[in-house]
Amino acid sequence: MAEKKIDRSRRDFLMGAVRRFRREENAGPAASTAACIDVMKQANALYVDEQWEEARQKYRQCLEDDKSDADVRYRLGVCLYRTGMYRQAKLEFERALRLRREYMDAFLYLGLTMVRLERPDKALGLWKRYFNPGALAVQRELNLQVGLMEEGVTDPPQTIAEAVEKAIAQAGHAVG
Repeated sequence: MAEKKIDRSRRDFLMGAVRRFRREENAGPAASTAACIDVMKQANALYVDEQWEEARQKYRQCLEDDKSDADVRYRLGVCLYRTGMYRQAKLEFERALRLRREYMDAFLYLGLTMVRLERPDKALGLWKRYFNPGALAVQRELNLQVGLMEEGVTDPPQTIAEAVEKAIAQAGHAVG
């Protein structure tokens, strides 16, 4: 009996990969023009090098060709956040979530942006939805902050944001 369950789960695992591949294959091209692909590569290189302002400008160029790319909107939001443009970052994270509801890192950064805008109460619901088992330091910090907020014992918004940013830095590439 146990062998059948193992076989079924293996089959479901493999078929799940096939289903995901088919959906991605039918989704169409990620970028609408060759020029956008080149700009995207440049923007991603700048993003990895943490050159936020330059990457922000490149991502804006990409959005001129394709406004419905959740990844570009998310990365643009991170660039805006890192350059201190929190209101604009909030809009981009919200747009990314409208395009792709399951975008976990957008929940993380939208909550962080709300804290920077001195609205930590709005971050609570967003951080409860965040789940990334690859970023344990972030998960731990968010669980701590959520617990403190629920108990009514919170630090100033700047302290909360700095603690979460430190956890993101520790997580490295586990957070997009």
